[in-house]
Amino acid sequence: MTAAPLAAVRPKAAAPLGDERLEEILRALDPGFLRLLDWDWGRRVITFPREHPVIGLPDCPVPSCPLAITVATEVLYGLGSRVANGFKTRPECLRPLYDRLRAHRIRTLEEVTDPTALGGSREQVMMLRACQLALRRLNATPETERVKDVWDMTVFGHTGVIPFTSLVQEPLREAMKVWVYDDLPRRRNKNAVHHARAVISAMALLSESLRLQRPDRGMVPAAWRRGDIVAFSNRMGHLMAIGKLSAARRLAFTRFVRRVLLRFRTLGLAAPGGLLEGMPVDFAIWPEDMPDEPEDTEAGRDLPEAVMRELCAHLDRLEEMSNVETRVATELLIDTGRRPDEIYTLSLDCLEKDPDGSPVLVYDNHKAYRLGRRLPIGGETAAIIRRQQQRIHERFPATETARLKLLPRPKTNPEGTKEIKDISSAHREWVHSLPDLVVPLVTVEAGAPVTQLVPFDKSRVFPYAYRHCYAQRHADAGVAPDILKELMDHRLITTTQGYYRVGAERRREAVDRVTALQFDRHGNRVWRTAQSLLDSEHVRRAIGEVATPYGVCREPSNVAAGGHACPLRFRCLGCEHFSTDVSYLPDLQAHLADLLRSRERLMSAFEADDWARTQAMPTDEEIRRVRRLIDRVTADLDDLTAEDRAQIEQAVTLIRRGRTVHLGMPRVGQPLPDVRPPRNHLP
Repeated sequence: MTAAPLAAVRPKAAAPLGDERLEEILRALDPGFLRLLDWDWGRRVITFPREHPVIGLPDCPVPSCPLAITVATEVLYGLGSRVANGFKTRPECLRPLYDRLRAHRIRTLEEVTDPTALGGSREQVMMLRACQLALRRLNATPETERVKDVWDMTVFGHTGVIPFTSLVQEPLREAMKVWVYDDLPRRRNKNAVHHARAVISAMALLSESLRLQRPDRGMVPAAWRRGDIVAFSNRMGHLMAIGKLSAARRLAFTRFVRRVLLRFRTLGLAAPGGLLEGMPVDFAIWPEDMPDEPEDTEAGRDLPEAVMRELCAHLDRLEEMSNVETRVATELLIDTGRRPDEIYTLSLDCLEKDPDGSPVLVYDNHKAYRLGRRLPIGGETAAIIRRQQQRIHERFPATETARLKLLPRPKTNPEGTKEIKDISSAHREWVHSLPDLVVPLVTVEAGAPVTQLVPFDKSRVFPYAYRHCYAQRHADAGVAPDILKELMDHRLITTTQGYYRVGAERRREAVDRVTALQFDRHGNRVWRTAQSLLDSEHVRRAIGEVATPYGVCREPSNVAAGGHACPLRFRCLGCEHFSTDVSYLPDLQAHLADLLRSRERLMSAFEADDWARTQAMPTDEEIRRVRRLIDRVTADLDDLTAEDRAQIEQAVTLIRRGRTVHLGMPRVGQPLPDVRPPRNHLP
């Protein structure tokens, strides 16, 4: 008689079958073994006895030696785990696997340290490793896992593994296990494992520094000193100098080490009898040891509008190279500006409506553990979600809607309840397959501006960049920072401000382009030295001008009054302090149309006194001035090349988004630019 199988099934306990496919898989098992099992196909269960007689003799020839009962039960348990996890297993690959196990006289899968050494196909090796993984997780608990050097985070309710092998000193390694075990329950978001790995990486640098710095290789915590902290700080600076560590990562790692060393003392690990008994008080990172915080580089990671339009024009290729879910995920990232993980985990019923009928996206902010967040979205984005919902309902009709995911993974997901993991690889492959992405660059040659199309770095196009584009797009449209903070779902407004460039910095390039097309009130081109013109233009924008409905005013008293003290009562076209440029062309055209309408209305049967009618009537000279100004600006635009004109139009669009006129008129928010104009605009 043999010992109880490692499946650890109680006597006569029922093990449910996964699906119809399992019956075919089980029939590929050894017939002698199957005869020992109690089958109940009606209830779809198999009953395992506590003990099994040995089938065949150990010393019998290999061809006639059946599969050992222990390893047979282990493989059976592994197959059941694969089926439960949605993996498909071909029955025709099982028999060769069993033959190899017989040939090597394997009695338990623990004996197989290297599955590739048995030979066989890649599929058989993967099956062996899956069975070994399922057996390792059998009856595993956090209490049993915490003593290992490599933790399987599935036991803790997460995914992946956390290795501690990079910590050379055993006391430090064991102390880090205590720290991670203590810190995990306070990490409620899905980044708990990633955060723990980052902290261990920081402590690994400290461990390496101790190994190289100390004669005892840092094995005795009581011998650690202040000099070891200084050596660690110098090592971090060296790694940054040679390019192996960025300034931001150096700061983050130093913070991690400081916090962990302090927590070691709070947990009592440095007390008598603790893992780090005798660790001196000066073995700590003080505030003066912290490196300078690098300048924030988050802002400016958005993609140029020309690049965004090119990407959106090739979404069909992305679907051809990957699948529908990858395309839908990319579209939602572009339209909503959510973090990638927030899009991947969307449930099927993520689309709701506000009381006024406007569509709302319901998502979970896993990073801050703020669940059930609501984001207003446009009709086009809502239509994308509805089409995807219809596809998922047709693909998984038997699964409850509440369990379905909007973006289910294509494999190991028979019921549609598992979300896609990541689209970064497919997205990167798609971006690199596109033609060269080019952006216009204005340079000065021989005193004249020249527009050149330069290649755009494709490495800057990644899923998270769409979140920066979303923030910059709204900031350019004049959305208030506090409103944008809510749209980005940030707790602090300073976090939101790091996602976009402020208007003055972003407008400077646009101003440089449009000042070359500047006109006075007579429609004459303003010719000045280019550099002095641009420099003075930026100064005037800051302190020396005020906007009018169709130009700018530089009359000192009116500027000081914020545009409310015009001596000529807003007769700008007759004032020497007035000038305009190409960015005001739409306003000039609207002003001309308004003058013509006013004249026609006053010339009709309109009840008014003669003096009032005379003062309100637009003069012919004013109308001629406006027409001449419009004709001159339009003619100069027509003389430009197609590339230069496109650049001027983009600059005009950017400047007009942040323009404000202080004439007591109501402000109208600028519409958000649509990088995908071919789409049908839905309510």
